[in-house]
Amino acid sequence: MKNRANNFIKNGIKFILMKQIQNKKNFLNVLYAILISSIIVFFCNFSSSTFFFFDDAQNEFLPYLKETGKIWLRGEIPFIIKNAIIGQNQLVEVQRAVFLPQNILISMLSNVFSFKVISNILVFINLLIISFFSLKIGDALELKKGLNKILAFLFAINPVFLYIYSSSWWNEASAQAWFVAALSSIFLLRKKFCKKYLILNIFSVVFLFTAGWSHTLLFYFFLAIFFLMEKIQQKKYKESVIFCLIFAGIILITTSIFSEYFLSLKLINVGFGFGNFENFLSTNLNQMLMTFTPVYYTFINRYGGYLMTYIPMAYSSIYILVLLCYQKNFWESFLKNKNIQFISLLLLTSFIFSQLPAQFGLMRVPFKFLPIFSEMLIIFSIYGLEISELEFTKIRNNIFLGIILISCILSFFSVEGDHMKVLKINIIFIILSIFQIYSIFKDKEIRLLSSSIYNLFMLLLMLFMQPNVDRILPNQQLKKSINLKNNFNKNGYFLSLTNGNDVKDNLEDLYSAQFLLYGVKSVNGYTRAGNNKISELLDITPLQSFNEKVTINNLSQKYNEVCYFDLLNIDSVAIKKEKLSKDMQRKMLSCGYSGKNIKNPKINFFIKDQKNIGSVSYSSKGIEVKKQIVDRENLERYQISSSVDGFLVLSKVYWKGYKAYINGKKVNISSEKGLLKLDNIPNNLNNATLEIKYSPSSWKITIWLSLIGIIIIVYTLFNVKEDIN
Repeated sequence: MKNRANNFIKNGIKFILMKQIQNKKNFLNVLYAILISSIIVFFCNFSSSTFFFFDDAQNEFLPYLKETGKIWLRGEIPFIIKNAIIGQNQLVEVQRAVFLPQNILISMLSNVFSFKVISNILVFINLLIISFFSLKIGDALELKKGLNKILAFLFAINPVFLYIYSSSWWNEASAQAWFVAALSSIFLLRKKFCKKYLILNIFSVVFLFTAGWSHTLLFYFFLAIFFLMEKIQQKKYKESVIFCLIFAGIILITTSIFSEYFLSLKLINVGFGFGNFENFLSTNLNQMLMTFTPVYYTFINRYGGYLMTYIPMAYSSIYILVLLCYQKNFWESFLKNKNIQFISLLLLTSFIFSQLPAQFGLMRVPFKFLPIFSEMLIIFSIYGLEISELEFTKIRNNIFLGIILISCILSFFSVEGDHMKVLKINIIFIILSIFQIYSIFKDKEIRLLSSSIYNLFMLLLMLFMQPNVDRILPNQQLKKSINLKNNFNKNGYFLSLTNGNDVKDNLEDLYSAQFLLYGVKSVNGYTRAGNNKISELLDITPLQSFNEKVTINNLSQKYNEVCYFDLLNIDSVAIKKEKLSKDMQRKMLSCGYSGKNIKNPKINFFIKDQKNIGSVSYSSKGIEVKKQIVDRENLERYQISSSVDGFLVLSKVYWKGYKAYINGKKVNISSEKGLLKLDNIPNNLNNATLEIKYSPSSWKITIWLSLIGIIIIVYTLFNVKEDIN
């Protein structure tokens, strides 16, 4: 009895000490992650003040985030954004990840801080997540402190993540961050299968699903399979069952994220193809082979034409070359290591995915697998150096130097211009690499200080060559405020057919969803899915620009003697004079619009005083809409009367989640060229209450599935016994 008591006390003390050590280690990891993130944000901003604010960040993500922030702050859920017609359903536009934690935070902050500040806050959050959890990967692999920190810094300076994701594709940046967290949870579970790492896995994978990015989800699926295969091979069947139950619970919890998208496949404007059509954003093998050099620049195919990009897209680290050139006994001991086998499997999988066709359903654009490939290569090289004995000989040195020199020559040959600049950077790269190898040879190991300086210089070389993605991605030069004197719409929508201008000074200069940034209620928005009938009616291209002639022709067509301009509740229209023909002008005037003179001599404005009540843009004879009682994003109420049966058309995009009731009795809803139509309005109504509300139609099932998933996870975790090691 006494021995049991002593053992209990010893184990308790041991557990407390381990907790204290672990907490201290996590605290130091957080501090280092903050340091890495701050350094990178500082130098990128020093390179260019708008480094993290280009293209889609300006045209889609920030405008919609700002609008959803207003909705969150009003205590509503931003399913629908009423202030834009195009791309207004946030559950169908899954790439906006409306429920992702950092997006909720940023959406609220975007109504307080400037555009540039918001972009820096978001990238700092994502860098912090990546840096911290890459450190945890190092802990799981039991790397030395120095190598652990080198791995984290290399993860954070991945060029695709910095230049493309963080600058433009904000959702991919957030998804990449949670992928690294999910990846770390798997490595930690390989080290020790316990409750806390399972909880980390649950949260990180749920957030990864919430981000709605198919590429990382596909790779995580294979990652989970490889992990299960390893557990089964080790005959750890109980752990395999627990992990499967957890993963099943996660899928059930996150069904609500994708359910409306898949339920609306017949309504949305998304094509699924297979093949290398124009090799759109396909990854070249030379990008993969030159992954060790940050100064190898190549072409990237974009929208049918080649554009020069100075981003070393496949860059991982010089350490893969160090490993291959100086590792001793590669075949005898290295490849027999269980961790190396697991990492190699992930590396091979990411490489295969990066070579997929340009069009492959939801996996389109294999370019998006490059950061994953890069991360697998970083883990492979850094862990390989951890377990390897390095041998420095004259032949090995010559091979290393020869590869560096050849890569520099190829780098020089591949560029169209700036040859002297590329030459200077290559010379600096060669000198720094030689000093780094000498430092490793002298110290007999990879030192943190010298390697940190070297890696920082790799970032600086990239930034010196390409200060930002200007010329590669559009920069709309958005300002905190613009001239809104030409905002003539009162309760309807503004339609801009100008397709924007580079410099944004006036309302008519805006593009895509940018109107949301300035509180303008507009037809214009951004969509990658969107209602296909609305897209046809407005004739909007995948580049979010309008064919002015076709759009005016479509909207001037009549529905029961009323133009579709009226059904969309459009108060004002802007179009460039050079694009306006006499026939187009005649059609605008026939729909009741009149010209409006403005200071800009290149733009024509047409305005019309729409007297619609709320979203009701058309009512059949005998139906009177008296007033709007409630006006919210997902709920509207009206007081109506009727003398005969009829119908209403609303300037709201049709989705399956809409329901309508008159005095509590359901009204049938249909689509009129993508607009919401209430079909069976009964007669003899006197000040009746019409209620129109939106809630995800699939959630009546998926909410219960999510609850079942939570129960499965809680029950499974409750039955996981903790070991004190």
